[in-house]
Amino acid sequence: MAMTTSAESVTPDRLTALLDDESIDIVHRALWQLLWESEVRVMDLLSLEVPDIDLGERSIRPEAASRAAALPDGGVPLSDRALTLLTALIGGRTAGPLFAAGPRALTWDEASRTAVAQGYAIHAFRIGGKRHRQAV
Repeated sequence: MAMTTSAESVTPDRLTALLDDESIDIVHRALWQLLWESEVRVMDLLSLEVPDIDLGERSIRPEAASRAAALPDGGVPLSDRALTLLTALIGGRTAGPLFAAGPRALTWDEASRTAVAQGYAIHAFRIGGKRHRQAV
């Protein structure tokens, strides 16, 4: 039986529950958080490399825009939650894809299937975050 999506956007409470669920791989939880808090498209996030993240400056480096077309010129600031998730995701790595599934980059299909397994289209995280920012 195919899983159907339950909503077109993710609510803040549902996002918190998903991000706290350690049975979901950190790669997906970190991706969902960045989708929620930024205007960056899924494919642009999936194209990021580990060096594109500056944990000390709490941002996606502006130079990453050469690879991820939708990044703003000044980079993307990271929230405390994103910083925590990305720190765990990166671990001791200094190179390679940021959103890694083993030694290779997480694919669109893998990201999409995992989101759908939780009842959401992958874009629902970005839409939910945008709606939340507009409401506050």
